[in-house]
Amino acid sequence: MSQETNRKLRFGVMGAARINRRVVPGISGANNAELVGIASRDRAKAEAAAQQFGARKIYDNYEAMLADAEIEAVYIPLPNTMHIEWGIKAAEAGKHALIEKPLALKPDDIDALQAAAQKAGVVVMEAFMYRFHPQQLRVKQMIADGAIGDIKVVKATNAFILGSDNYNIRLDENMGGGATWDVGCYGVNVARFIFGQEPVAVYAEASLREGSSVDSSVAAILDFGENRRAILDYSLDYGRRSFYEVMGTKGTIAVENMWQEPEPPAFIYRRDGNLIETEEMPPISHFQLEVEAFSQAALNKQPAPYSLEDARANARACVAILRSIKEGQRIKI
Repeated sequence: MSQETNRKLRFGVMGAARINRRVVPGISGANNAELVGIASRDRAKAEAAAQQFGARKIYDNYEAMLADAEIEAVYIPLPNTMHIEWGIKAAEAGKHALIEKPLALKPDDIDALQAAAQKAGVVVMEAFMYRFHPQQLRVKQMIADGAIGDIKVVKATNAFILGSDNYNIRLDENMGGGATWDVGCYGVNVARFIFGQEPVAVYAEASLREGSSVDSSVAAILDFGENRRAILDYSLDYGRRSFYEVMGTKGTIAVENMWQEPEPPAFIYRRDGNLIETEEMPPISHFQLEVEAFSQAALNKQPAPYSLEDARANARACVAILRSIKEGQRIKI
């Protein structure tokens, strides 16, 4: 198979979301991607974003971007309820699509997106950037080498304080809001990433803010079978915290600076009894690494680094957490 190593995948960004300030520099900095344009239904927002990030094209609607033959791929940071709809439209327009997490709020909704992507021959992937950081690859290697024995527990925390003075889409149930979809999906994903398989059941409890119908703070236990569990706590009410810990029969591995800004150094701590070993990795943008891996797959006509089945499994576990919260009981997945 031929390898396209000398050209860059031409990207359009669909929306002027706040997450763009992290992801779009990753597109611009990638060695195999190029930022071409930004679309927004509010032209003023599109113009401001284009100026901020150096895009040379502006679109005042998403359809115009998809109709532009120069655009080969789109990054979709739209509200959660719009991911599948515009992912399908992008595929039908022949565009590769990197779609912000969560890819879908209902696992079965991914079927139509997968069919559209296969028909068009395009690459579609859910954006969980942390998986591409050398920090996580190093942890996986340490586990594979038996550094801490057999893995028994994964603890993951992702939390920050979300103000509630004004309307925020993260607290709107009709727009796919709530802590599980916003930050909890990361903990679910990292547990699946570390164990390398799917959970079989979950029990979760949540707090709700006064006047809100969505979960704002959650504690969840994912059962991976054979006495292996993931313990997750995540919140829009406290923080900022972002780390995970892997506990094995011979020791533990703790990872800091997980799902936040890419600029600070990344640390890995391995504890074996009273002995603590520290590994520090230099700052690097996991967003850029994600874009480069995605672009390589698109340019070389290869499968996405992470499949839509992986996204479906993550959504399935998140739905089970929300069902457990609602029903107050353990839910089989």
